[in-house]
Amino acid sequence: MAYFEQFQQDSQFRVALRGVVAALKTAWETPFDRRSRLLAQQVADLRALSDAELAARGLRREDILFHVFRPARS
Repeated sequence: MAYFEQFQQDSQFRVALRGVVAALKTAWETPFDRRSRLLAQQVADLRALSDAELAARGLRREDILFHVFRPARS
């Protein structure tokens, strides 16, 4: 029983440690890091859509990267 309790405490410590590490990563995130993360998330979100959902947005699967990384419009 002591092993299980120790394992549970270790697990809770790891969860807390992951939270601290994630907070530090966010605190030290540069604007470049933030933009890179957001663009990668946008690509992942679009790739997760079906072909029909992409077509409803006026996109084809092969155009996802062009759409996400297109130059900003003024």
